[in-house]
Amino acid sequence: MAGRWPDAPRLGGLIAELQRESGEFRELWAAHPVRTCATHTRAYRHPAVGPLTLTDELLTLPDDPGQRVVLYHAEPGSPSAAALRLLTTAAGDGPVTVPPRRI
Repeated sequence: MAGRWPDAPRLGGLIAELQRESGEFRELWAAHPVRTCATHTRAYRHPAVGPLTLTDELLTLPDDPGQRVVLYHAEPGSPSAAALRLLTTAAGDGPVTVPPRRI
């Protein structure tokens, strides 16, 4: 959101507060350039299948530019793709109830 609305006062206040109160946030914020992006590749750790490297595609909805759809995918043939297949099999007809955590 900071990349899309850099002048939003409440968001700016929250970022300033987090930087004051958290050394970890300060480091992460300084190391990550904020901008509007269409794709990201990130590392995650899922409790059932372990490490995953996923790329997300951010799609802005034409009728509501404040909303986006995020699609995640793994490189075909990669260990992450195999792990996603395993999660799909384990989920059966129901949803996977434990979301991955970004590492």
